[in-house]
Amino acid sequence: MSKHDNTDEFDHEFNAEISALLADPTMWDAPSDDLGDRIVDAISSESVDAPETFAVPAGPSGRYSWARPALLGAAAAMAFLVGGLVVFSGLSGVEDVDAFSAELVSTGRIDDQSGDITVTSFDSGLRIELDAASLPRRDNGSFYEGWLKTVDGDLVPVGTFHDGVDVTLWAGVELERVIMFTITLEEAAGTDDSGQESSGEVVLRTEINP
Repeated sequence: MSKHDNTDEFDHEFNAEISALLADPTMWDAPSDDLGDRIVDAISSESVDAPETFAVPAGPSGRYSWARPALLGAAAAMAFLVGGLVVFSGLSGVEDVDAFSAELVSTGRIDDQSGDITVTSFDSGLRIELDAASLPRRDNGSFYEGWLKTVDGDLVPVGTFHDGVDVTLWAGVELERVIMFTITLEEAAGTDDSGQESSGEVVLRTEINP
């Protein structure tokens, strides 16, 4: 067998071992807290038994003398990469959030209405996810508007919408300052029209932080 044939056979078997390592689902599990210590111990243990050099001896019996240390190094590098990804995710700036969920109560202005909201607090403000599919659609200059009432009695507009399906609203106010969420019936108005303010025609409401 020629030297070129030996090299091809080695490359094939080496690539097969690497592929088997990558296909092992345990390689992609989140690393445990003691992963670093176990990798160091494994490398140290292997180093004690490994020859000082990894030169390929002559003859078939010594062709793969360096394969096991190389595979161990590849596995250690893969584990380090996975661990680094987990650490990076933990340091990527994902913030802890506060959330509040509540059912919306009908005021009777429109019969048989209901819904619910989830209010999530971020550094940028409050995200209000609304599900009130029973609200009839309003078009042609008519719409719904969401409002937050604060502890100071102020009304903060959080957005307008045609119906209550998959609605996301935003507000630049702190969650701890909010005491109520309401939905009103509104009509388009000019910039100098007093109708720009809340109509007061509330159809759904709920207390927040009761």
